[in-house]
Amino acid sequence: MTAAPNPSIEHREAGYRATGLWTDDRIGDLLGARVRQQPDGELFSFEGRRMSYRQFSAWVGAVAADLVGHGVGRGDRVLVQLPNCLEALVVQMAAFRIGAVDVPVVPIYRQHEMRQILSDCTPAAVAAARALKGRDLAGELDALLGELNQKPLARYVVGGERDGWRPVPTAADITGSLPEPLPAHQPALLLYTSGTTSAPKGVLLSSQALFAHLRNFTEILGAGPDTVTLTATPLSHLGGFVAGVVLPAFAGGRSVIMRAWDPDEAVVVIEREGVTLMMGATVFLADLVHRYEQGRGDRHRLPVYACAGAAIPPALIDRAERVGITAIRAYGMTETAGVCAAASWSDPHRRRSEWDGRMLRGMQIEVVDGSRHPLPLETLGELRIRGPQLLTGYTDNALTESQIGEDGWFYPGDVGRVDAAGWVQLAGRSKDIVNRGGEKFSTMDIELAIASHPAVRAVAVTAVPDERLGEGVGAWVVLDDPEAWSGPQGLIAHLELQKLARQKTPTHWHVVTDIPTTASGKVQKHRLTTLTDLKTWDTTKGSP
Repeated sequence: MTAAPNPSIEHREAGYRATGLWTDDRIGDLLGARVRQQPDGELFSFEGRRMSYRQFSAWVGAVAADLVGHGVGRGDRVLVQLPNCLEALVVQMAAFRIGAVDVPVVPIYRQHEMRQILSDCTPAAVAAARALKGRDLAGELDALLGELNQKPLARYVVGGERDGWRPVPTAADITGSLPEPLPAHQPALLLYTSGTTSAPKGVLLSSQALFAHLRNFTEILGAGPDTVTLTATPLSHLGGFVAGVVLPAFAGGRSVIMRAWDPDEAVVVIEREGVTLMMGATVFLADLVHRYEQGRGDRHRLPVYACAGAAIPPALIDRAERVGITAIRAYGMTETAGVCAAASWSDPHRRRSEWDGRMLRGMQIEVVDGSRHPLPLETLGELRIRGPQLLTGYTDNALTESQIGEDGWFYPGDVGRVDAAGWVQLAGRSKDIVNRGGEKFSTMDIELAIASHPAVRAVAVTAVPDERLGEGVGAWVVLDDPEAWSGPQGLIAHLELQKLARQKTPTHWHVVTDIPTTASGKVQKHRLTTLTDLKTWDTTKGSP
């Protein structure tokens, strides 16, 4: 296959504008534009609380005015670490409205990860929960901010009180005009995603990238004013934020939000609210299908599920079809502002079950060899991506230079194939991360934490199959005294002391005599599952 010519940046950008994927629309104007069209239409339903576009817009204006009153301005970072609640959305949308940069962070991150994130973004305002599953997120942030000598101009707390923090405003007197949102080409959203390095990567996305994704995704889904979206993914995750407010506001539909995923509750909510669309990780679809197979939801079932974020077994697509769900596979990531390839509900079942979607309009996905030369169609190799949905860059310039070429190609580290019709099929990842139910974790981060235990001589961590979540965390350890090992409790307690996200704790433990490496010392993780274990332990079963 001959290498295609690489058009200049200016030529590519002109093409994005010619197709209508890039405009001067700003994410900070999205809500106001919809209010002018349907002010009294319902936007949210959350735990019995309903809110119209007009009501939510007024709330956003109040929070925006409060931020400005505290000195938060254009380009400042507003960090939001909240569980699913409407406050999580209003603070984010207020940040967009005044030209600040929205920085949502998943609540599962604890001091270990948050120290890295705060050091990288230095927020001018923070919003956090007072209590979450026994944790005090606001207290944890306070301690870290003091340690880093950071002094945000505004601190909002949800679900309680804390000295130095204020509740999220519900009303405000807006005496003057608010600052303008950031221009469409400037980064407005900063998301942290784990990769092959131990530190979370800061991904910068512009309004142009976000709107290009919205135009493509609503087109492929057929979403519009009649679309009712169920959101159970964390609202601080790109997928949850898009499904929870951005896509409904763009399409003029409404959003039903769950505080956390509960499949039994979801069946009831889908029936009651007439939900027509859900998107998220494989685990949610698997849970719904299981309950529908039991005969639940006989009055109304979810008709369409867009599945991405973790391994998607073709058999699950087949089972979904039998209970009335048209499941579509999709491929994407934070760096592409969402999915960059997706099937349509009208595509043939075989395509939807065996392939991960067709390239969306304006997106290019190619397969290359180790020297980054294009390979023939249908050939397995490393994927590279280019198009209007691509990130502006990382907060780490060195990372930007290593993963985005001068010709605009982004190299995510995924392996797969592409056919003549533009369909993409993943075969795995060259990057060493665990994708647990849509949340990605660096294995190096976990390895470093385990290796700091005095009894551990060597360790390797990799993804292991998980029937429900797609992938779990598996650890292979070499111990000083393997005979004395009676289970992973001591190592788990050691990880707890380091305050890693609990979702990173391995569920499958293997005590081995040695970790296989290359001559240069690089761990050969593909050989881990072939090793003879001295001892094993599966914490999902609670015993060896």
